[in-house]
Amino acid sequence: MAELTYRHPLAALRAALGGLSAVEYLNQVNRRHRALGFGAMAIRREKVIRWESGASVPQLSAQLAMADLHGVPEDSVYDLGWPSWLSLAFPADRALLREPWNLEGTLAALPGAARGRFADRRRTPWTAGAGLDALVGEWSRALSAPVQTIKNGRGRVTEEMIEAFTDPLARISRLDDVLGGELTRRIALANFEVLSSIAHDSTYGETTGRRLFQALGEAARICGWLYFDSGLHSAAQSYYVTALRASAMAGDEVTGANILAFMAIQSYSEGDPTDAVKLVDAALNHCDGRAIPRLRAMLYSRRARALSKTSHGLNGCLRDFDKARHCHALGSHDDDPSWLYWLTEGELEMLAASSELSLGRPHQALRAFDTAARAGHSPETFPRDHALYLTRTARAHLLTGDVEQAGAVATRALTLSRGFGSGRVRSELARLGTALNRHRSSRAVREFTDLRATTEPLDGQPG
Repeated sequence: MAELTYRHPLAALRAALGGLSAVEYLNQVNRRHRALGFGAMAIRREKVIRWESGASVPQLSAQLAMADLHGVPEDSVYDLGWPSWLSLAFPADRALLREPWNLEGTLAALPGAARGRFADRRRTPWTAGAGLDALVGEWSRALSAPVQTIKNGRGRVTEEMIEAFTDPLARISRLDDVLGGELTRRIALANFEVLSSIAHDSTYGETTGRRLFQALGEAARICGWLYFDSGLHSAAQSYYVTALRASAMAGDEVTGANILAFMAIQSYSEGDPTDAVKLVDAALNHCDGRAIPRLRAMLYSRRARALSKTSHGLNGCLRDFDKARHCHALGSHDDDPSWLYWLTEGELEMLAASSELSLGRPHQALRAFDTAARAGHSPETFPRDHALYLTRTARAHLLTGDVEQAGAVATRALTLSRGFGSGRVRSELARLGTALNRHRSSRAVREFTDLRATTEPLDGQPG
């Protein structure tokens, strides 16, 4: 059975307060509303439903009463805006946002079961806009801060110990390519928890400390990605911010740039693509003149993908993909990070094809998907991503009026998806299925629909 998840942070907050009903919650807010001198509020269940659906935004006085109820400073309501300021009502989110970007603050903000964090079932990121801008600013200022030696009697960290946890990180990423985030994240979380405990409890100096936090940052980044692939976007963002903090403690702007790129994927997929553009801009600015060609290729392709989802991003998107192709053509280098293994010519062209589709150019998208296939995008090595791209190819066929081909490609995607657990792929297939339902007279569409009716999520997870 799938676990209950929450589309809006207010719904998750009511659940965290013991499962308050909409009316019970409004009664509590109303008491604060009157105590603050704003008078009585109307108590209607529909009001909370509209807030949580995004149909309306609470009046400022109601937001101030809610902030007072949850112990959130009034200025945060103005600075972060609705609903981002609600994150400060969750202790774990508040720590990630408010703890200082030094060693003690970073350790205090670490997520995970060992830190007493609740099971985060929110399906939306918990901060955006000004909140993200503030986090990036803190990262930039903290990059040069040295890691201080700590001693608390649990043994000294060695290079060999760090290496023992660094090697499995690459293997976890490869497992994700084949199994998807829902199965792989169990392994990744265990790895993160051990590294987190070592960071908390062991003794280390500046050199080994930086290596430790570099490994911790990559472990957190992988957890963030796996939660993202599972459709649990609040937890994903928590681990991404943890990773960003760890990269600052390591003084590692390259690892930080990669983390910002993954945060950008979440922003252009689940939030505001202009946030994603700003995140990649920050990564490029910090790596300007020092980034190896393949890292620049990755960052340009991510900014291009974000621009494809903005209202006037066509020219910028195409320019950035040209830059990405140029940088990628310069070839690999001995100092390429291991986490860039996935950036092949085929993957770059798949991103370009997806962007053409987002730009509303399905014919160009189909040509680009063909180019990617000829460039060697491997469905055997990256089956989850291949299924994702097949759903987009099917959507492009549908937009060009080729319903039979759309149904046939959708069936290929659905068949492939039965071998792994990925909320992203299921969500894309669900949206595609809704669009194809209008064409049930097509034999290929009926085959897809019949197969989908017999397909259960691999891991019983939300998607």
